[in-house]
Amino acid sequence: MKFRRARKEDVPRIYSLVLAATRRGKILKRSYEDVSRSAHHFWVAEAEGEVVACCAVEIYSKKLAEVRSLAVAPGHEKKGMASRLVDRCVRDARQKGIYEVLVITNRENIFKRHGFSEQLHGQKALFLRP
Repeated sequence: MKFRRARKEDVPRIYSLVLAATRRGKILKRSYEDVSRSAHHFWVAEAEGEVVACCAVEIYSKKLAEVRSLAVAPGHEKKGMASRLVDRCVRDARQKGIYEVLVITNRENIFKRHGFSEQLHGQKALFLRP
């Protein structure tokens, strides 16, 4: 298993992983253009030369980043790839001095193992769907 930064040529495969995970209800939808524009934010996992998992850390400001688009190809789950990708994204944010990292997920456990919490110093995130 090899973990590395995504390259432009990985975009079609990353998009196919993101699309499949979206269809399975695992992550929020992203367009091909969005994935292509943010390719430099992605980490990927390779198995036998093929990208089989991805995750991105998008930096919004000096204070805030988001871990997003965590997707693992069917048949490659439960091998620790997702956890290792989240670790790399969190490390990236930490190295850049980011104060807070958020994630919007329905898979809480993997993120809680990395120290994510539903509350931050008594604060909660509030959402509005207009």
